[in-house]
Amino acid sequence: MRLLSPTTVCLLGLGLMGSLAAAPAGHGPSQSLVSHPAVGKEDGAISVTSDSAEYCTQLTRNVDQLLAMPHGIPVGAMDDAKRLRAEGDTLCKHRHLRAGIARLRRALVLLEHSQEHS
Repeated sequence: MRLLSPTTVCLLGLGLMGSLAAAPAGHGPSQSLVSHPAVGKEDGAISVTSDSAEYCTQLTRNVDQLLAMPHGIPVGAMDDAKRLRAEGDTLCKHRHLRAGIARLRRALVLLEHSQEHS
């Protein structure tokens, strides 16, 4: 089992942040991204959702579910995911939704990637 180096994790995070920065910015809570029905993972597509407090809550629950499941995720990845989850939740609670969602998504990617390679 191979662990990601801190540099790799940082670069992956920067790539994620860059893709989020390319998303259209709303000018208020009523002008968030258009919401589409979720597509299953088996389709390989990512659903587009609005950046809302409800979406933050959903992502937090998803991360919590992955953290609670018995698995072979390396300790370092678990610690990083827990830190990202805590930061994301705090940012969402302080109405920094995009930054919070970015960290929560990164935690999910980290956990899912670690599960695939364990």
